[in-house]
Amino acid sequence: MVSFLFDFHFPPFRRPVPSKLAIFLISGSLASAATPPAAIPDFRNDIQPVLERKCVRCHQESKTKGGLRMDSFEEIMEGGSDAEAIVPGKPDESELILRARLRPIDEGFMPDEGQALTSEELETLTAWIEAGADWPEGVTLTEKKPEPVKRVALPANPPATIAETATMVDDILRRENLDHKTITTPTIDDDAFLRRATIDLIGRIPTRKEIDIFHSWGSDRREKLIDHLLDHDRFADRWTVFMADMLRIRSDVPGGNALLAYVNASIEQSKPYDEFVRALISASGKPNSNPAVGYILGDDAMPMELAAATSQVFLGVRIGCAMCHDHPFDDWEQKDFYELAAFFGKTQKVQSRQRGMVYTTEGHEMSVLWPPEDKAEAEERMPVLPLFPFTLTKYDHQPAYLKRFEAKRSTREQAASANQDSASIDALLDAVEPTPGRKIDPVLAEARKESEKLGVLDDLYRASELRNQLAELITNPRNGFFARAFVNRVWAELIGHGFVEPLDNFSDYNELRHASTLDFLAQEFIANAYDLRSLIKTITLSDAYRRSPLPADVAINQREYSELNFTAAPARRMLGEVLYDSIVTAGHLNDFKWPKGANLRTFEKQVRVPTGKMVDAPASTKPTMMPVATAMRSDGYDLESSLTLDFNSLLKKQSQQEIESMRAKSDEQIQAEKMASAAAEKRKTTMVYKTETVTETVDDNPRFTSAMRMATPAPPAHFLRVFGQPTRTGLGEFRDDSASLRQQLMMLNGRITHEASRVGPKEPLHQLLKQDSGRAIDWAYQEILTRLPDDEEKSDARKILSTSPTPEDGMADLRWALLNSHEFRFLP
Repeated sequence: MVSFLFDFHFPPFRRPVPSKLAIFLISGSLASAATPPAAIPDFRNDIQPVLERKCVRCHQESKTKGGLRMDSFEEIMEGGSDAEAIVPGKPDESELILRARLRPIDEGFMPDEGQALTSEELETLTAWIEAGADWPEGVTLTEKKPEPVKRVALPANPPATIAETATMVDDILRRENLDHKTITTPTIDDDAFLRRATIDLIGRIPTRKEIDIFHSWGSDRREKLIDHLLDHDRFADRWTVFMADMLRIRSDVPGGNALLAYVNASIEQSKPYDEFVRALISASGKPNSNPAVGYILGDDAMPMELAAATSQVFLGVRIGCAMCHDHPFDDWEQKDFYELAAFFGKTQKVQSRQRGMVYTTEGHEMSVLWPPEDKAEAEERMPVLPLFPFTLTKYDHQPAYLKRFEAKRSTREQAASANQDSASIDALLDAVEPTPGRKIDPVLAEARKESEKLGVLDDLYRASELRNQLAELITNPRNGFFARAFVNRVWAELIGHGFVEPLDNFSDYNELRHASTLDFLAQEFIANAYDLRSLIKTITLSDAYRRSPLPADVAINQREYSELNFTAAPARRMLGEVLYDSIVTAGHLNDFKWPKGANLRTFEKQVRVPTGKMVDAPASTKPTMMPVATAMRSDGYDLESSLTLDFNSLLKKQSQQEIESMRAKSDEQIQAEKMASAAAEKRKTTMVYKTETVTETVDDNPRFTSAMRMATPAPPAHFLRVFGQPTRTGLGEFRDDSASLRQQLMMLNGRITHEASRVGPKEPLHQLLKQDSGRAIDWAYQEILTRLPDDEEKSDARKILSTSPTPEDGMADLRWALLNSHEFRFLP
């Protein structure tokens, strides 16, 4: 039987939670009570290493966060600014323990920045304090960096196929796990793989037709499925959502929608990731003509914000904490941050006087000055020389993966060059240079004159030499952060956990799990010329991706340990957009499923109507426009619709004539136009309106569009936001995948679930209900859960249909129950 969504205290499973779980919990607690007390921790062996690795770097003579030092017994006993760090014999009153027990998202959690104590470390510290917090006399602690990550040997020979690459990933992962006491679960069956891969790659559950096609394929059906999904027209939409989260794309900021469309087109066209990132960092101009500039406009072209975002998003390094002072949790100095920000120091955002157009260009003056404003007088501050703070790897002999990258990139560039069938504008203009004996085309000659007037060589949208340099450094294949940071994000999206958590915090002080597996994936990503589809195929063909979840009776610590070591699949909820589209798919809401006039609804609404009377409009106000009346639903519930975007139309270029017209206008012309507009405004009159209540009948036959094409982020009360879509306003903001009562209510009572459950006459299931109710039940289970019901489930379903007023009502109840089950909401 399915487990229902409102029973959200336990992870989802296809079968009931075993009743022996209660016995397990009771026996476990009794066993722990009978366990003899643990030995008192030894300070030098058990306590000192933890304090030196996790605590001292923020609490020593050179850095006393919270007014607390922890490098000596006398200092730690003095406590911090607000509380006592250690109260010997009383761990529950010791601030050190209280803060370490907080969740990472809680204010005051320590250690900060991904340095959470393990459960064993916390238990050891607690036992030490409870035993009296013995500290050997004269011992002073010094900061210790974590031990270098252990790595295993990578394959000597490059893989011949992506399937072979996936096999190598599993082998490396297995060797890295040899010393880990994990539980390795079996791989999922074909139906579960079909559902998981379809959800992950194209953002919805598979249809009945797709299930039949999948089963018609041979033994290699899984690889065929991945190839099919990578080529699906929804693939770009699904992974645009991933990139929009990463890049913090917002439709309500200048260039936001154009950037969203550019991302979608880049994924659709398989633009290499390094080329894509270079375009974002170096872009200048208007969103209409260069949509990649939306990345720069997203942070208002401000050098400090762009430096922090660029490092954190593309390199996974939180250097932004050094904006105001030396990094409190890492080794970055404030000067490092300023030197990085200087690459954006000449970037300018310009608000055009014509139609409020916004664009970016490159100025001549450096706006990033050193020392910081609060540390020096204005006359003492000098422009900062841009300097890349990350070291590029040097090799005595070029690695094989770099040779493969260069060969693939060279082949691609040659193919692109061969496909160019037209000369550039500059080449055409250069062609009109007078040479002896050559006849000059008068049209091109006139274009040359006009271009000189417009200042083509000193364009409004000047390219940024500094940002071009930065883009090359960031995407350089010898930059150890770039490929690994992106691979870490994609792996976490598909597997459920990253090699580094948080995903954007690569640091010597933050745990890196399975470094060799990450290295290998990153090298293969580079060798395949930064191709997203190749990376996704590699991961989805691996056993690591195909692992099944652990059963409910496994201890939570063992479960988490196995999941973090990628030997068992964690419970993963669908993304909000994926859940929305899956409901639409399951309920056939992407098309009308009712005949015209079958769902007439009558309701009252208030509208403003013209009286016919005209009055003079005040000079300071604009004429009042009568709003377009829109039909409201009878239940007033409108939290599941939104503005749908057409990515193709957003990418239309603004004409060159419009650009030239803007440039040609003089200040005098612009001022004259403003004065003429103001004079016309004074002569205007406005209509007087009144409010009336009218009755309107509408055909409530809904059809839902894809959530992947909605303006983003959605409003706060929208379905997508309720199910975890982030605001994308701050760095380090990830999706909230926790359950909430609001989610349960929206699924139980929401319009989209209600409409998906109803059986419309235009659905195949409607006719099937009349012919064979058993097949109809099978059909419903396959459409919603991608599997057939077992005997008990089918018997219960028959009872629901037989005891309902009509078979359609019974099927609606069954579908509603399946849509509200854990199994639907969670990936298998």
